[in-house]
Amino acid sequence: MNIDAHVVTSEEVYRIAGVRGFGNGVFAREQITGGQTSYKVLHRMAGGQFIMSRLKAFEGAIALVPDEFDGYFASPEFPTFSLREGVGESRYVKHLFGWPAFWDMLKGESKGIGARRERVSTERLLALQVPLPHVNEQRRIANKLDATMGSIARVVQLKKESDALVRQHADSLFGSIAEQRPLSSALNESSDFVAVSPEKTYRTAGILNRGRGLFHRPVISGNETKYPRYNQLKSQQFVYSKLFGWEGSLAVVPADFHGIHVSHEFPTFDIAEDVADVSYMTHLARWDGLHQRLKDQGSGMGSRRQRVNVSRLLTTEVPLPSLPEQRRIAERLTLARGVAEAGARQVADLETLRNGLLDANFSGRL
Repeated sequence: MNIDAHVVTSEEVYRIAGVRGFGNGVFAREQITGGQTSYKVLHRMAGGQFIMSRLKAFEGAIALVPDEFDGYFASPEFPTFSLREGVGESRYVKHLFGWPAFWDMLKGESKGIGARRERVSTERLLALQVPLPHVNEQRRIANKLDATMGSIARVVQLKKESDALVRQHADSLFGSIAEQRPLSSALNESSDFVAVSPEKTYRTAGILNRGRGLFHRPVISGNETKYPRYNQLKSQQFVYSKLFGWEGSLAVVPADFHGIHVSHEFPTFDIAEDVADVSYMTHLARWDGLHQRLKDQGSGMGSRRQRVNVSRLLTTEVPLPSLPEQRRIAERLTLARGVAEAGARQVADLETLRNGLLDANFSGRL
């Protein structure tokens, strides 16, 4: 451990950094003055050191400090470490700290109760038994991993860029439409409420924000829920979350979610097929522009209370051209999204490959 502790003074400005979980490295936070923090001491980072979040190390929040973060500060919850010369190769240790099995080791070393209190002490970290061959072998392994991980990182970056292009394409298509009509012209409220029985089990769902669609929740028994009734979804309905509609929690129900249950906080609507195309509405629900419009439709105070009620949703103006034009736009967006989703599957496969390579390396099979 190598801590460079600085006493905080109220007039000094500090560049602050944090550590992301799951091996995603160091990131910059907003700079602060000493008068803006209650900490009496801050830890100064140096490029080439390693830094750990005591609170989230067991989730992979431990990383190499890049040279561009030399001189940044973090709270005392972030101890820093220097490698012993001739014993450790920084690139090798960086990959070791990015190994999910290493995070599992740390899970057994954490203290405290609850997900927000599971601190990993520096003593416990340093006491872990890890694969640490001769430094020359570490360099050989690091060279191989650097080459492979660099290729994976480039593919992931290309995936991010392709996602941005899909969003820009959607913005261009929806933004070029002159015909603006309220959602009430395309949606008819249609809920199918069923009384909850304590003896029955229910398949339930939620909606991801930013237009990422529905997801399955665990099956729940009637005696485990506080809700007296559930809304039962139907394929090709429009559904949204009152609580998080302004964050883009909107979707058109796909066939595999037909019959799934949601709470009364998720109103559902039939799509008027003589006005709106189902595929077009699916893409509209994903559109950032609609999410931005709904941000002004929330009621309540605070980010956890910004409900979008039904009447306000239905009065929101959206681009709604003729049905043939909707189908033309939907076809183009479906093609673009298909390419993006294929890229997402590739990235998931590469993540599996990445973890397999790390397993092979640190078990001596690389």
